[in-house]
Amino acid sequence: MVFWDTSALLKLYVAEPDSNAFATIARSEEPLAISAWTTHEILCGLHRKELLRDLKAGGAEAIYQSILQQVTSGALHVISYTATVAQRTTEVIRGCYGARTPVAIRSLDALQLGSALAGGAIEMVSADARMRAGAKIFNLRVLPAGE
Repeated sequence: MVFWDTSALLKLYVAEPDSNAFATIARSEEPLAISAWTTHEILCGLHRKELLRDLKAGGAEAIYQSILQQVTSGALHVISYTATVAQRTTEVIRGCYGARTPVAIRSLDALQLGSALAGGAIEMVSADARMRAGAKIFNLRVLPAGE
């Protein structure tokens, strides 16, 4: 399973300089796995982009509705918050802060990474440096490579 962090998923909906690299990864036949938190986090990101005028007025909500439709259709596979996700998130926090080279993981990022691990992900797509570093601690292959 390939897990998509919000930072990467957003690039599929809003054009950024590196969006093409993420779009190439997304061409997989399997659904993109996301956390239950992602829909809320991406809505914030979309509204932030609209506020900064990177999206036209109303663009955030239009894109958000499209994302919700993809969740409903199964194109986006949501990993629900469960006791296993909670347990894995605790492991992520302890593992990141206790690593030889500590990673100052943020709470939502820890929940995202805990969701990925609980869902059985073997790869994580992320544009966030801390998330990528945390994923490596837990032996997830990080995409795009070389970022």
